[in-house]
Amino acid sequence: MKRFLLFLMTVCLYLTVNAQALAPMTWTAYGLTFNAPKGILVEEDTEDTFLLNSARFYITIHALDSEGIDKDGLGELLTGLAEDDGVQEQTEPAAFDLKQFHGIWLKGVAETDPCYYACLMTKDAGTVFYVSVIYNRITDKFVEKMLKSFKMEEE
Repeated sequence: MKRFLLFLMTVCLYLTVNAQALAPMTWTAYGLTFNAPKGILVEEDTEDTFLLNSARFYITIHALDSEGIDKDGLGELLTGLAEDDGVQEQTEPAAFDLKQFHGIWLKGVAETDPCYYACLMTKDAGTVFYVSVIYNRITDKFVEKMLKSFKMEEE
């Protein structure tokens, strides 16, 4: 019985530590909305960069000059951007599809923290966004859920 109670307390503690609420966040310059950790602070909100920070996350989104970039070139572009940032232990880029975006991501290590890097290309206009998420004490599934939440505001 003691083991069961200890196990139950451990599971509850694990769920509490890993439970993180998400809330919609919008980069108004582009009408780009995604679910970010509740309480995260906006450090920079310009035409070129949207930067968010908290104790567990460092999220950066850049709008890229998409001239000459096509869906098939996103993997090579993403790998190059991650290498430029010094990301180690990179996985192969993996494609994912959203309602409004063609997406590709890879996972790696930035200094000592796990990270996801992604490129999102709008299906209609071909606009490309480069997203980096450096995180700690959170599961990969949580970060993937954030990346799969991106959408453009409907006009």
